[in-house]
Amino acid sequence: MTMSNSNTAAWQKLSPIAIIYFVLHFIVRFVKDGLINIAPAFAIWVTQVENKLFWFASGASVLALILVTYATLYYFNFRYKVTEHEIILRKGVFKKERVTLNFAKVQNVNLAIPFYFSPFSAVNCHFDAAGSAQQEVVLPGVSDRYANMLRDQIFNYQAKPQQTEQQSESQQAAQSPDLTLANFEVAKFGLMSGMMFLVLAALAPFTEQITDYIKQDFAAPLTQFFNNLVTNNEYAEMAAGATIILSGIALFVFASVLGAVIRFYNYELSLENNKIKRISGLFERHQMSLSVSKIQSIEVKQNWIAKLLKRYTINCKQINNSHANTVKKGQSLIVPVLTKSQVNDVMNLCWDKQLDITNVPFQPIAINYFYKTFVLYWLLPISIISAFLFKPLLDGAWPVLIAPLLLGVVLSFLRYKRFGFYFDGEQVFTRKGLIGVSYKVFKGFKIQQIATTQTPPMRKQHLSSLRFQLASGGISVPYLPQSDVNDVMNKLVLLAETSKKRWM
Repeated sequence: MTMSNSNTAAWQKLSPIAIIYFVLHFIVRFVKDGLINIAPAFAIWVTQVENKLFWFASGASVLALILVTYATLYYFNFRYKVTEHEIILRKGVFKKERVTLNFAKVQNVNLAIPFYFSPFSAVNCHFDAAGSAQQEVVLPGVSDRYANMLRDQIFNYQAKPQQTEQQSESQQAAQSPDLTLANFEVAKFGLMSGMMFLVLAALAPFTEQITDYIKQDFAAPLTQFFNNLVTNNEYAEMAAGATIILSGIALFVFASVLGAVIRFYNYELSLENNKIKRISGLFERHQMSLSVSKIQSIEVKQNWIAKLLKRYTINCKQINNSHANTVKKGQSLIVPVLTKSQVNDVMNLCWDKQLDITNVPFQPIAINYFYKTFVLYWLLPISIISAFLFKPLLDGAWPVLIAPLLLGVVLSFLRYKRFGFYFDGEQVFTRKGLIGVSYKVFKGFKIQQIATTQTPPMRKQHLSSLRFQLASGGISVPYLPQSDVNDVMNKLVLLAETSKKRWM
């Protein structure tokens, strides 16, 4: 692969191997966006079409030809140039686009090494910036040397005039990572994540077809198999049903674990020149560099499965996408599975002082939140339902109300007890959860907006709810004493106005 770097102000072409990236990129986009639109047609194909194999092969061949042709045309229309302060792209087949990204707006430069680029020593160079996810800047198939040179050029531009000399990351001596995660530990993240539930949601439209298929091809043979072992047909059917359910659960768990290993394989985390560097991935070794100063907030989570495993997940958040409710891929640094001691080690890497976020002296919220939650979300709905079932309840069925009422009391109380707030004069800590727990911390000077809400009952009780708006998203804490809220607001506003520190 050749690439001219002598004249960075001239329009440049990508290496031909970038066509591979474009083909796979458009396939992924089709799977994510297009399959939902063709789901009805797919359901008809499953239930009505007789020669399924022929039509599937024909459709797949036509689709593959279209994708390869479009990716090739996209490659030939793709041009870019790098000036002293910005990257400019020209791209598109039917719709021509011109994208300009100033170096000052780049949050981090991520290098991904797909397995199909490894023989060519090529990488995908991703430039993350605040803005629309549709305007992301990616240079696929560039040389590793060129990508590192471009990353250094951007970071050196951003460091001026605070730092006149900066050692090139690509020329630094190799050093051992500060944190490595065993793949056995990474596999636990698959158990902790909700990936299996996303798979179930995606399969929901095909529930009837899947059920019929399981009954015909699995339930009957399994029932016959167990009939040979037990004489009672009812027991054989129960054993077959249990086998199918357990096999389905095992399949979803395996898929979730496999997804976690593929994403975070051989996870490494290190701190170099005040930048967090993460390398992970099985088929694509993704390298991410994140300046510590650009971290807007840190979240430490432990859901109920992680609680059983005694593990935590850390999410270091940057500026959120201003045109969407979700954070664009690459704009959050995730450390998937950590012990409590490792949480402290990672916090020491990402923060400018030692911090044990799980042992912060949190201030509890008012007990009124428990009363409101129970009455509004449990007692009131159960009372409305009871009004329609008045006669059966009067005839002796009223004990059935005890279980949901007790459940409502327990869940409302757990929710109330999980909330916590603490402000040490510089940093804000919050806590929330139900069975699991989520801790968040951010620097006070990085607040974009702070607001309070107060209902009439809260006003009588001298309580207020706080909401902090950061560049990474909003954080809320309900039912705090009004005097404490006023004191925190005044101190945070003063801190944000007087601080000279860079918030990004």
